[in-house]
Amino acid sequence: MLYPDFSDLLSYKKRKLDKMQPSQRKVSSRAPGNHHSPYRGPGLDFDAVREYVPGDDIRNIDWRVTARTGSPHVKLFQQEKERHTIICVDMNSAMRFGTRNTFKSIQAARCASLLGWRALAHQDRISACFFGDVPGGLQYFACKHTRQALSTVLKMLVQPPIEQHQVSLEAALQHIGRTAHSGSLIYLISDFMDLSANFSNDPSLSRLSKSCEVVFVSINDAADRALAAAGVIGFYGRGSEKVYVNTDSFKGRETYAAEWQASRSILTSTAKRLKIPLIELSTESDIHSDLLLSLKNTARGKK
Repeated sequence: MLYPDFSDLLSYKKRKLDKMQPSQRKVSSRAPGNHHSPYRGPGLDFDAVREYVPGDDIRNIDWRVTARTGSPHVKLFQQEKERHTIICVDMNSAMRFGTRNTFKSIQAARCASLLGWRALAHQDRISACFFGDVPGGLQYFACKHTRQALSTVLKMLVQPPIEQHQVSLEAALQHIGRTAHSGSLIYLISDFMDLSANFSNDPSLSRLSKSCEVVFVSINDAADRALAAAGVIGFYGRGSEKVYVNTDSFKGRETYAAEWQASRSILTSTAKRLKIPLIELSTESDIHSDLLLSLKNTARGKK
């Protein structure tokens, strides 16, 4: 299968990713939803008790505390607000590669579908940002919370490319930085293969990591890390330049492995420094079970 199957992506709405989330950050949206807000008010989760002041809802009076202290006290609850979830997918040509089971691009589409249906189940507003071989090099879908809107987003993932562009993750981050609301949950789905040396200091990423919850979802193939002997192979690098590697040469394979390790070191050090969760998947992963397990482990690590 060269491209994701639309019916396959639609089927993921029946899959459950339960209520585990990688984010513990409270949201500040004004619209009601299923996530804790930094503000107190009407809600379901008890937060605290304070003395009654004129204007408080008498239905919230805590009669036990009132009887114990001799003065009226009211219960405060944690407000629940909707979250803005942004799913950013790398659609550069390097993602249409795979030597095990399927292509990275197909796994990325499945991952985006699961995260999209999960966000809808939580009544989140969803935006999507696709960069690479899409019209104009970058496509942004404004935030909505309907199945029809998500289906439109998923249709873009299954379309064969009609334009070719080489767009960096940094360029996508700049656009997201202009559209993301404070407290947004942002998934960056890519192979993170060709990061610049300055990626760790990218100002857009730094700002987003402070105001939003960013999650790296890295999808790679076994051949990304170590090439098998298969003759001369051409690769596209930064700026669309094409680099040829003689994979029959031990030195050529060694040089390629060193480049992979350098890029991976940039990614892991950036994630560690900015405290960004890094979820690592592969073309051999069962996206549903492996993504679920990773989200659970990430949520536990943030508690």
